Amino acid sequence: MTKKQITLAVMLAITLVCTGCTVSTVRVRQDDGTYRTTRELTWLNWCSAHRSFTCTEDDMVATTVLDVKYSWPKGEGSFTGCETIEFRGNGVRCTLRGRELTVNGIVYEGFEPGDHVRITSDGRVFVNDAEQLAKERD
Repeated sequence: MTKKQITLAVMLAITLVCTGCTVSTVRVRQDDGTYRTTRELTWLNWCSAHRSFTCTEDDMVATTVLDVKYSWPKGEGSFTGCETIEFRGNGVRCTLRGRELTVNGIVYEGFEPGDHVRITSDGRVFVNDAEQLAKERD
């Protein structure tokens, strides 16, 4: 590589790091005969900017926070800081703080690194494709 190409590559890498996320399509899943591609947003731990995302179909956007992947139903979400997400969809309202997920007032916690948490549009939560039971918050 020439000096100009190396400089351009370094500047591009720095720009990607400064934006605070990488976007990639990494997952295709079949659900009831329908194939869906997930767009995954991976946020760096040191990011502090307010960012938002829109999910036009169920499970089209997945975010990774503290090494746990969360797939969202149709709706809109926003990041405040690195480990907090507010999400609103049709009939579902979610808040994620660290590894504690609240969906329509019900608390889900105890997620481990590597888990895949899927929130449905009717408010159910699946962890690694098994429905998660939770407790009502006082």
